[in-house]
Amino acid sequence: MKLLFLNANIAGCGTYHRALWFGRLCAEYGGHDVTICTVSRDNKWKREERIEKGVAITEGPNWGYKNIPGYGSNWLDILWRWRRIVSGNYDVIFGFEYHPNVSWPIYAGLKRNQIFLSDWCDWYSGAANHFRGNKIAHKWDKRREEKIRLKADRVSVISSVLFNRTLDVGVDKNNIALLREGVDTNYMRPYPKEDARLKLGIQQNVTIIGTLTDGHAFPFLIESFKKVKKEINNAYLLLVGGLSDEHRNLIISSGIQNAFISTGRCSDEELPVFLSAADIFALPMADNLANKARFPHKIGDYLACARPLVVTRVGDYPEMLSEDGVAVVTENQDDFTIELINLIKNKEKQNFLAQKSREWVVEKLDWSALAPGILKFVEG
Repeated sequence: MKLLFLNANIAGCGTYHRALWFGRLCAEYGGHDVTICTVSRDNKWKREERIEKGVAITEGPNWGYKNIPGYGSNWLDILWRWRRIVSGNYDVIFGFEYHPNVSWPIYAGLKRNQIFLSDWCDWYSGAANHFRGNKIAHKWDKRREEKIRLKADRVSVISSVLFNRTLDVGVDKNNIALLREGVDTNYMRPYPKEDARLKLGIQQNVTIIGTLTDGHAFPFLIESFKKVKKEINNAYLLLVGGLSDEHRNLIISSGIQNAFISTGRCSDEELPVFLSAADIFALPMADNLANKARFPHKIGDYLACARPLVVTRVGDYPEMLSEDGVAVVTENQDDFTIELINLIKNKEKQNFLAQKSREWVVEKLDWSALAPGILKFVEG
């Protein structure tokens, strides 16, 4: 079949990775002709096209991308996507999320003989988007996010929360598929801790608590680390990725700047190496609807790097980890700090979880393990 994937994000960000892997699996395992439309990071007016692992990727111009609240209003690309649907002889149109550069070309151009699939992996209007309290904008956003699911022949969701919400919207249960977020365990793998620390200039005889950027969890992680530091004097907090001004100010005001390390923005090649510098990963998610609807891909990255993880019990992912005993899952954020300290002091448990977590994620969530379910959904 000939498949056209419409992604709302800037290339390399967010749901782009999910769309890319769905496309790769459809091409490799199903032999399908796949084109992914995404948005250029740098070009306002030009389109760039390339072939990557059997998938055609077109990065559209980003002019106007944030003109409408919630992003995705890059006008030239919307027009191009509409023309591609109308004239490209595609059998399946697969929309990743609901933003204008996904939904508008579909509403305007979808033909009766084309199958439309919709992927829902973040609950924006129900939980994440607030538009600074503007109730009219929020209501409009909610209508956009939910209405597109009703137009779809089939809907894929990332979590049980979104599965139930899709049912509530009015989609038939038989047309909904729960498709988890996968992990590329060949790419995301452990490297020698000593080498990783040497590359980052980190001492070998210290305890490193690692994390990737998570805007909602980061403030609590800082508070938790302050308590950890009082008991574990040689503890350091490592952020793999860039640091916002807001978070930099929070670190300074918390007085932990001398025990905090940030790698800055790193390349794809550097990411698993830098993560491997950590002894333990930490993710204290707040108990809210946005987090319950998520299936954070960063958790899979942590597990694939064969390091133990401490995480709060919010959403499907921690529940799965708890059931199979491959992470320390705490009931709330208050218990999080206690369990983090306990794990730091228990080297035997660290080693056990490190080995088990890598084995678990390879078996359960490697993209190759998820391929049959994704193909079944796409092919109907």
